[in-house]
Amino acid sequence: MEHLTQKQIEDYAQNRLPAAELLAASDHLGECETCRAQVEAGVDVDQAFFAVREEAFAGSGTAEHLTSGETAAYVDKYLDGDELQFVTDHLSNCEQCRLAVDDLRAFRNQIAPSLDHDYGRAHVVPVVRKTWRQRFAPLFQSAPVPAWAVAALVIVGLISVGWAAWKLSREEKRDIVVVAPTPAPQPSASAVPSVEVQPEPAPDVVAQLNDGAGVVSVDQEGKLSGADNLPPSYRELVKKALTSQRIERSSQLQGLTRPPSSLMGANEPGREFSVLAPAGVVVMSDQPAFRWSRFEGASGYVVEIYDAQFKLAMTSPEVTTPSWTATQSLPRGQVYSWQVKAFKDGQEVTVPRPPAPQAKFRVIDQGKVNELLRAKRAYSSSHLALALLYADAGLLREAEQELRELQRANPRSQIIGRLFRQLRSM
Repeated sequence: MEHLTQKQIEDYAQNRLPAAELLAASDHLGECETCRAQVEAGVDVDQAFFAVREEAFAGSGTAEHLTSGETAAYVDKYLDGDELQFVTDHLSNCEQCRLAVDDLRAFRNQIAPSLDHDYGRAHVVPVVRKTWRQRFAPLFQSAPVPAWAVAALVIVGLISVGWAAWKLSREEKRDIVVVAPTPAPQPSASAVPSVEVQPEPAPDVVAQLNDGAGVVSVDQEGKLSGADNLPPSYRELVKKALTSQRIERSSQLQGLTRPPSSLMGANEPGREFSVLAPAGVVVMSDQPAFRWSRFEGASGYVVEIYDAQFKLAMTSPEVTTPSWTATQSLPRGQVYSWQVKAFKDGQEVTVPRPPAPQAKFRVIDQGKVNELLRAKRAYSSSHLALALLYADAGLLREAEQELRELQRANPRSQIIGRLFRQLRSM
């Protein structure tokens, strides 16, 4: 491995290298103990700044998101004043909440036509039952009936009733012969031994979580239950996580972080200037939001974004606040690094400063974005499946948010605690 020249080491120590050479030299120092020892002998950098920066990078806290009530009120345009301003500001920096607002607005537009139909009360025609007098009223009203006809009808009726009674009594006097079937021979109790069938005990459950409206579990034989609505690949992901109680590190995080350098410097007050996010993560938006700590007394800041070949991909205008959102889309599926310059009293201060690791991030590719959006719509109630899908894509903040929803339904679960610790270690 070729070492840095003496001139490169001197220029590096005096911070005189151009941006591209500076980034390359920083990566070399991360791997070469010899060159790093020569630089360390002549560099005095700010230990407090790097400690704060590493603490910022190691943190995994997730910003608060909009509640379901705030999202619905915003979509239905019920907010005004300070509430509307708060939600609008939050949506300008939160990709996840913007997606939730878009999904809710699309769902409302889809079902709105069916809510405009007026369903009236059904008209039921009453059924009128007539008595025999009402049915045959026309017969009695057509002409007067003679007395002799009424008497004849009564006599005929009495004769009919008497004949029916006489016939019924004769049928009851007939002898009824019942032939009983011959019973089949039964084996003796001593000839056939009694066998008592015992039900097989169900395998013990090794992991179980409340997820959405159901319960997912894995038994000792590796059988997964409660996830039949998921596709096979997602079920396998859930089964593996419950069995091992682990979340594997995503390959999308490869190359985004490296151990910090031993070159820290002195602890000087008022120098806590550092980049915050994104750093060492995968982001879903191709126009990410950049945040850094405020530099005391700075009049403005400029953000510079470089691609994997150390070519300048985008530069921000000079801003006065410690945040900026990219105004153009970055090509997806690529790794980028970024730095921010602060201007104070005619001087520039740039972070991260070598030999600190670069602030790298990856923009997720479009195919993975489409898959995650489909899964979010189809399996929104399965927070465990969504957390594992986000973690597999390297979207650690989104995965942690789904785990928090899962933890509300399982407040004492040790499994979720282990999964949380593994996410934060990434």
